[in-house]
Amino acid sequence: MRHLCVMIGGERFALAAKDVHEVAPAIAARHVPGAPIWCRGFACARGTWLPLVHAAALLGLPATAATTASRTLLMRPEGLPALLLEVDQVLELAELDLAGSHPGLAIDGLDWLGPVCTHGGHSMQSIDMAALSRHPALAIVRDGTCPA
Repeated sequence: MRHLCVMIGGERFALAAKDVHEVAPAIAARHVPGAPIWCRGFACARGTWLPLVHAAALLGLPATAATTASRTLLMRPEGLPALLLEVDQVLELAELDLAGSHPGLAIDGLDWLGPVCTHGGHSMQSIDMAALSRHPALAIVRDGTCPA
């Protein structure tokens, strides 16, 4: 399956290419007072205001400022709300076979982290955008509702 390989917080991650609808330079967002550290705020993409998620902060890594290498990804997992994901750098588009890879750790609250595989001599972990889009914390910034 095709994946977009990215750098987030100095680590390599893979996103299913079918979920990535656009790659753009880092964009500014409208800050939302009281939003979680991983939510940069809201940004307009293709005429729609969407939450801009700082991927490193979401993973518990330091929330750094955007650089010239940073990219904003318009993510649209099938049948789920779109969101913008800020990554440190886009590396490449690659065919990754996650079958037979290490399934990753089942960590409470991080169920959107998928299998760990090796590509080009580097290990990387996949991110399940469908699971991330359903994460209760995103409901707060997406539609203003608090998780149950």
